[in-house]
Amino acid sequence: MPDKNAKILVVEDDADVRQSVCVWLALTGYGVLEAADGLRALEIVAAQRPDVVLLDLRLPALDGFGVLKALSQQAGPPPVIVISGQDGIEGVIQAFRLGAADYLQKPIISFDLLGHALDAVLEREQLSRAVRLAQNRYFNLVQNLPLLVFVLGDDLELAFINKFCRSLLGFTRTEALDTPGFFTARMHPEDRDRIVACLRRSLSPLGKAHTEECRFVHKNGATIHALLRAIPSAHSERDGQAAAIEGILVDITDRVELERFVVQEEKLKTLGAISAEVAHEIRNPLFAIAGFAHRLQARMPENREAAIILAEARRLEDILDKISNYLHPVDLRPRLCSLRAIVIAALDFLAPEFAARAVTPRSELAASLPELRLDPDLLTQVVASLVRFAVSRVSPGGDIRLATSRHSRYAHLDVDFVPGRAVIDPELLFLPFEEGDERLGLPLAYRVVKNMGGSLTFSQHGGEAVFTVQLPIDPLSEPPEDNEDDEAAEDDAANARPDRPGTIGDSGAGRP
Repeated sequence: MPDKNAKILVVEDDADVRQSVCVWLALTGYGVLEAADGLRALEIVAAQRPDVVLLDLRLPALDGFGVLKALSQQAGPPPVIVISGQDGIEGVIQAFRLGAADYLQKPIISFDLLGHALDAVLEREQLSRAVRLAQNRYFNLVQNLPLLVFVLGDDLELAFINKFCRSLLGFTRTEALDTPGFFTARMHPEDRDRIVACLRRSLSPLGKAHTEECRFVHKNGATIHALLRAIPSAHSERDGQAAAIEGILVDITDRVELERFVVQEEKLKTLGAISAEVAHEIRNPLFAIAGFAHRLQARMPENREAAIILAEARRLEDILDKISNYLHPVDLRPRLCSLRAIVIAALDFLAPEFAARAVTPRSELAASLPELRLDPDLLTQVVASLVRFAVSRVSPGGDIRLATSRHSRYAHLDVDFVPGRAVIDPELLFLPFEEGDERLGLPLAYRVVKNMGGSLTFSQHGGEAVFTVQLPIDPLSEPPEDNEDDEAAEDDAANARPDRPGTIGDSGAGRP
């Protein structure tokens, strides 16, 4: 039902006509505003925000056409019912072109006709407001979902993408929408052909929804594991528009890394259990052998075999001690710390080693990561151990990339490098079996990260190797939300472009 408490602005230079209309509106229950010329009418519209304007076309100072033109340039102008004595059809056509909602001829023979026109305009305005509200709610919901929502045209160009693009891939909506081929370019090179083929199948006339596990590449180079759901747009068939795909991208990097860590952890547990049992069984006969070697050396000081037996016994005892220490928990002293600052400090500390090996470190560190409640000293040792191992494996003149990113409740650090030789039995990297400095503290790094509630994994594929450290984010150290004004400006910039088919929430009424 139309709102009878609405405010109606009557713009009429004839005082008698204006008075009669105002009296009828007041008796009907409407709030009444009045103006005798176009300039005054615009002032009242700006100050009072009437619900409907009754507008004469012949006005002093600024005529009705000028008022209509001025209102059409405003955001959310009130609907206008033109009431004029002009007989020419040209004036009527021009009024509607300038945005008039209805047109009544003067003199008004029956106020019932005016009442019906007002009811229709107010009811239409109520429906429009309801539609705009629903569109805004839908748009805001889509924008703030913790997953990537996108629409692709038939050329696989982005028609829409929500704000989660910045969290997931490191790019703003504006950057994504303004970059040709953005969506396919961010796909991992090894997955691109498969995912593009999947999307094109969804665009075919008999296309169906597809779900694929794939990888994307973050702005800083980190690998994002994702679940992609591509759905052929229903608008394409119904409205005769070009084919389009509506889809979502869910970040599953944490899940993939944790699954990898679980597999690795089970292998290490099995090896560790075997090692502990073997160590227990070896220690007693080892003491006996060492004792006999001591007696033999005491009786025959020049006997080389006795010295060799003692040296090997000591080496074996050291390995057994390492295994025993490895099974004990690490003493942690957690406090708030910055992963970015820790990485920078570790790189500065290792600068002489980079120079000695002619290795170039590259860091791509997310500035918006919240602080972590962990032990910064031990975490610095972890980063240094991983980088040192990478330096020892990279060929002279190579480079090492360190990238940080966030995935759900975890912060990630990736240490990527191209080893001069592949790592054999990578699971053994984190176990204290071998002597020497080749692994440079990796067993301790694994224990530290695990005791911090995180995970440390190593993988090599296609000639590249990567350590991935996953660390829990302290909920109490979450950064404040992005500035709402900046987000609104970004939305406006992203939406201020030609209409694109299938764009979610991109109709004019739905823009915030």
